[in-house]
Amino acid sequence: MRMVVGTLRRASLAVATLSVMLVAGLLQACGGDSAGNNAGNNAGGDEVTWIEGTVIYRERMRLPPNASVEVELQDISRADAPAETLATVALPGDAGPPYAFRIEYDNKRIDARHRYALRAEIHAGGKLLFTSTEHIDPFGDAPIEILVSRVPEPVAVLSPDPAASPGAVLEGTHWLLQSLDGEAVDAGAGGKPLDLLLDAQEQRASGFSGCNRFNGGYSREGSSGHGAALRFGPLAGTLMACAEGTGLERRYLDALGVVDNFRISAKGQLELAAGTNVVAVFSTAQ
Repeated sequence: MRMVVGTLRRASLAVATLSVMLVAGLLQACGGDSAGNNAGNNAGGDEVTWIEGTVIYRERMRLPPNASVEVELQDISRADAPAETLATVALPGDAGPPYAFRIEYDNKRIDARHRYALRAEIHAGGKLLFTSTEHIDPFGDAPIEILVSRVPEPVAVLSPDPAASPGAVLEGTHWLLQSLDGEAVDAGAGGKPLDLLLDAQEQRASGFSGCNRFNGGYSREGSSGHGAALRFGPLAGTLMACAEGTGLERRYLDALGVVDNFRISAKGQLELAAGTNVVAVFSTAQ
């Protein structure tokens, strides 16, 4: 009797073990196809994974018929080198946003120690119209949405009119202030015109601001989407008290403080601007 019981117990244990092995095998077989919607295999056996998302812009406008929306997967790990593009996808931009994209890449090229980003641009007729400006993590939380911002039209630095003064160049020219924010200006204290002179060698700006004389540094480094870059540093002035010209002086110095670009018009006038807004216009001294 004891032998029969022992035999039955061993048989039950074997059946239970076999059942566990069968269940594990089934789970493993199911798990082998659990790539979901984010991965697939190509014919060569190399794993190809994809990222899906949308590109949007907020401006109320339609793109030109020849517009193209481009999305790139980039490796941005090296701060001292350009980003490496791992994959690119281009979409027609004739329809309005959102633009749904699916960008495929080789998963073997992804290094867990590196940093990655998605970048989107919209081009038309060889010109860049929109670009993304924020870091988009391609492996972050879904859904992925890339906001692109419109690129302002550049304002060219025009050559002076041949009939204008041959000295109509930014630096070394004695500039007389004609208007502030589109309004003509009067002379300052003592009937003296407000003016500006830029010394290229010393990188110094100086002039008469309506009551006092001022001077300070300036820089043409950097870039601007609206014209040639120009920025004034802190400007120091004399401390004279004037019965007239002080209000104009404050407006003039405030205008210089917001300038970030300039151009010389076809009429030979110097236009100082903050973005697209021209804040001061000068003509050459005769």
